[in-house]
Amino acid sequence: MGVFSSVLNFLVYKSIYIFTSNINLSSVLGYCIGLLNSFLFSSKWVFSNNRCIRLDKAFIMFVLIYALGGIEMTIIINVLYKLSANHIIAWLCGACVAAINNFLFSKYLIFKN
Repeated sequence: MGVFSSVLNFLVYKSIYIFTSNINLSSVLGYCIGLLNSFLFSSKWVFSNNRCIRLDKAFIMFVLIYALGGIEMTIIINVLYKLSANHIIAWLCGACVAAINNFLFSKYLIFKN
């Protein structure tokens, strides 16, 4: 599911970047779309053995964890974009760090056994 959310994130990111050339707006909107998709699929299928959690509490924790990942991703994208001027490589590096953060915190804090 993470791969699908990342692809969706990238498609939104790339589309908005093409129209606006605003790397921050593109990054935030793509990330938010990926976040919503990831929560829906994670709560239903990826970590489905945790039916006892409250989805409202889980969603708040999920948003906080993904906000941290989003901040990490935005910082990495901006730093690497300034160093390389390649928005795709900057996005890929930022997305990898955020994906690791988001998966580990989701697995061990929100959807833990």
